[in-house]
Amino acid sequence: MTQRLTGLDASFLYLETPSSHMHVASLMILDPPDAEQPVTLERVKEVYGQRLHLAPPFRRRLAEVPFGLHHPVWIEDPDFDLDHHIRTTTVPAPGDAEQLSALVGRLSAMPLDRTRPLWEIWVIEGLAGGKVGCLSKVHHAAIDGASGNELTVAMLDLSPEIAHHEPDSRSGRPAPA
Repeated sequence: MTQRLTGLDASFLYLETPSSHMHVASLMILDPPDAEQPVTLERVKEVYGQRLHLAPPFRRRLAEVPFGLHHPVWIEDPDFDLDHHIRTTTVPAPGDAEQLSALVGRLSAMPLDRTRPLWEIWVIEGLAGGKVGCLSKVHHAAIDGASGNELTVAMLDLSPEIAHHEPDSRSGRPAPA
């Protein structure tokens, strides 16, 4: 399925410069000491991987129109690789707010790869008190406020129990509950 970017969404691509990225970033600090399973890179990949069907923008990449005659289109990425989108890093000791802020600043300053779907998650280990950070970056061309909220709700749970969302075999969308 292809979908042409709207003029507004395309403007976020056109306005981007090497020093001004047009992605939206958010940071979660997780405190998992009492969790059944630790927060690890593999566990985050597992949860996101099971929910990608709930987040179509996470599977689409840009395709330019020849000669730039129109705005780019979103296409399903035939080479999608979850390992490229969810990565890990460690904050330097002692893992306090100052080290975390510096690391998040560096990660946020890195542009997203336009040859792939325009999002990434960084699992940040080494925080004081055994906490784990999750920095997410999504290009503004792919989400706005409302769709960003919908993606957050689809990808995360509001309770410690992890919900399973099986795709409907006909549409690839979640089956009605």
